[in-house]
Amino acid sequence: MEIVLRHNILAIVAVIGTALILGGIFGYREYKKRKALSEDEMSKFLGYGAMWMVDTMKSYKVRRLIHKILNIVGIIGITLSLLSSAYLLGRPSVTEEEVIGVQRRDVFLCLDVSYSLYDLNYDFVENLKEVVQGLNGDRIGISIFNSSSLLYMPLTDDKDFVCEKLDNLALYFAYQKAYMDGTSNTFCNNLTEKEQRELFIIDHGTIIDGGLAGRGSSLIGEGLANCLYDFPSLEDSERTRIIIMVTDNAQYECENPIVEFSEASDLCAKNGVVLFGIFPPEEVFYEENWGDFDELHDEFQNGCYKTGGGFYMADNTFDTKGIISEIQSHEAMKVDDITEIRTYDVPMAPFIFIIIGILALAAARAGGAC
Repeated sequence: MEIVLRHNILAIVAVIGTALILGGIFGYREYKKRKALSEDEMSKFLGYGAMWMVDTMKSYKVRRLIHKILNIVGIIGITLSLLSSAYLLGRPSVTEEEVIGVQRRDVFLCLDVSYSLYDLNYDFVENLKEVVQGLNGDRIGISIFNSSSLLYMPLTDDKDFVCEKLDNLALYFAYQKAYMDGTSNTFCNNLTEKEQRELFIIDHGTIIDGGLAGRGSSLIGEGLANCLYDFPSLEDSERTRIIIMVTDNAQYECENPIVEFSEASDLCAKNGVVLFGIFPPEEVFYEENWGDFDELHDEFQNGCYKTGGGFYMADNTFDTKGIISEIQSHEAMKVDDITEIRTYDVPMAPFIFIIIGILALAAARAGGAC
């Protein structure tokens, strides 16, 4: 670890100033000493005999030795303090290259936020948070869809932020539940302005052209395809990409969708993106859905298996550890460690020397030296 000075010129000026100060102190002391000798000579060494006798006393020799030692300690102390202060003015610092994380997999949560899934989504958010917490080192993103798709959160390795966004979605699912129960007005009256704005963003970002009165609802294939193309640099085959999709696969289209689910799952397989599907159990399957439960189940399951992924039922036996283990069984993408160069000030050592120098000088002064 190499220590460098950020302000070299300031440190040099301070050292020169320190040299001048020390030179002035020692010069003045020498001047006073010579002046004292001159006065003694002018007095013709009055009392010399008595001084000669004192000089032979053992106690005097000890005190004179202590005085000399204290003088040296004081000189070293003031020199150390001034030089350390000059060094500190130069801002000693070290530059280190730190590994701030290793990106391994890119995982998107692709959530069907249509109103037919409100019951499942509302109860299932905590399971998704457990999945997110178990994906250490992976980047997580969230894509949501209904009649339109919305990139709700781009890829990030900040798991706390991902869970915060999932909590916001839980609020939206609670709103859907209140809407379906006919209590949405009362529900919204109890929300803050920020929470109401969050609901507005989700609702108006995923329902366009009137929803059921326009393009339709739960456009599964378009939702999956849009999520697929939310991955950056999709052509980069070295990256491991996974989509966890929660849907009942019950699509209601008023016009031909741009992409059907089977086509979207083919695109995932073509681009090496693995699809994990999470499907509601029959007891919470929305009774007014378009399509047979078994047919929708089988189609969704086959689409997941086609990509090399897995399929799960979101019932009481849903195993978060199982889906985490299966995701982690896919080889992580091979990338270099992400590093960041950081510079830190290291003032501790010179500061300690300043304190030591001041204490040494104070001790010398207390002993009558300097």
